[in-house]
Amino acid sequence: MRCIIFLLFILVIASFKVNAISIVSDYLVNDTLELIRGTSKIYSIRLQNPTEDEVGIKLDYDATFMKVIDYKEVYTLAPKEIGRSILFNITAPKEPGLYRVSYTVSEVEPSGGGGLPIRLKINRNFNLRAIKDPNKFYINYFLVGYILVLAIAVFALFKKMTRKSAATKKDVRKAGRVYVKNKVISKK
Repeated sequence: MRCIIFLLFILVIASFKVNAISIVSDYLVNDTLELIRGTSKIYSIRLQNPTEDEVGIKLDYDATFMKVIDYKEVYTLAPKEIGRSILFNITAPKEPGLYRVSYTVSEVEPSGGGGLPIRLKINRNFNLRAIKDPNKFYINYFLVGYILVLAIAVFALFKKMTRKSAATKKDVRKAGRVYVKNKVISKK
């Protein structure tokens, strides 16, 4: 009996035809786009419509670091259309760091029709890492200052030690007499 119920359940599920929009995007290692600060790169997504009907797609995106090339309010996809490209120009900020970038693709309700259709919404997030140019030489002023203060401290300590050692040499003045290797050189 369980077997018959299971087979009927599988037949009912298999009889439904489910189609939905889909998105294909450029591959990012660890979901991170790494750019030298201040530079730009093109990032693309491709919209797909496997359904038998025409579908309208709306695109919302974070405009802080992204700009869509040839932006449209609604992208209309023909039936069975795959590969409609949308290009983003992503610009890294001047300050190095890790930033979050996102976009949302959602179906637009068609002008006609009735019933209660399910409208899909796909949200995608990824990281944008702004890095320093590895081909340029950068001066760390904090480190230079730290080394300079350390060098001054070492110089002052060395100078103090050399004064002390000069006073303890064999050339010592005692009671008005100058001694050099335990011989009196002059008297006052």
